Parts: sequence; structure tokens; C-alpha cells
Amino acid sequence: MPKKGNSAASRVIRVTLSEQSESLLEQLAARGVYGRNAAEVAGRFVDEALQKFIQAPRLKVKLKTAKGGSE
Repeated sequence: MPKKGNSAASRVIRVTLSEQSESLLEQLAARGVYGRNAAEVAGRFVDEALQKFIQAPRLKVKLKTAKGGSE
């Protein structure tokens, strides 16, 4: 069964990682737990880390909604 697409809007960004980090992402992708390739795995980790960061009241940020407003 094909994987469902992400319902949230997404954008592509470019990041630089150490060779060790890239290797870890590739190993996780090979297991298929967090994504099908290193980029998907990295995206999941970034999304998850950002969600944890804003849940703990460390920093107040305004989030843009799909309609261009703020939350």
C-alpha cells in the first residue's frame, strides 16, 4: 500500500551535516522506520525537534498558518 502524502504544506531547504550524521540518517532510512531515504528521516527529526522545542515554553514564536495569518 502506498504511503500517504504529508497533508501539511512543505518546503525544501538545504542543510549541511557531518558525514557521521549523514551516515546515521542513511542507516535509519535503510531500516525504513523514519522514512524511505536520508532526507525524509532528517525532515522527520527536524519536525519532531521543533515541535518539542515550541511545546516547552522556551521561546514564544508566531506560527504562520496556511492562510498566511499567525497563530
